[in-house]
Amino acid sequence: MSSHRVSDWGDVRALDKKLAKGAHKSSHHAQDASSVHDPSGAGTAELVAEDTGRIELDPDEIAAADAELAKRHDELTGYLHQAEQLASPLRDGNSPVAEHLRKAFGVRGSTDAGVQAVLRQYLEELSALRGAIRAASDGQVRQEGDAQDALGALHGRTDDGGQA
Repeated sequence: MSSHRVSDWGDVRALDKKLAKGAHKSSHHAQDASSVHDPSGAGTAELVAEDTGRIELDPDEIAAADAELAKRHDELTGYLHQAEQLASPLRDGNSPVAEHLRKAFGVRGSTDAGVQAVLRQYLEELSALRGAIRAASDGQVRQEGDAQDALGALHGRTDDGGQA
């Protein structure tokens, strides 16, 4: 972290312009789909697609991804409990900016618009994602079971000479 020394509003404005130019140049925007990297990291399940027009999902990988997401859910829940414990306001110090800081941090720590609200939103989104993953996995397992039963019945009829 670099430090800057400012002595008046002119220095502040000059520093602001300097930092704004640097931030603008360093920002990276995706120009097209090929410039976006493939997802990576914990919880990614491999999808195997071949020229057969199908996608295979491995139930074990889906379960592992859900378990990893469960760990992240627990981690976020712990952060939310910490944020709730730290929500009580601190007394003002003696600085001339203490009142302004109290107001600013009061907003950031609030349950309506602060850290707690963001963590609750993350938890809701994560729960919805886990529900969708579980529903897809359950549907896949159910569909494979139905297909296996149908093939077994078809195989049984062919063994009987085609009799129903």
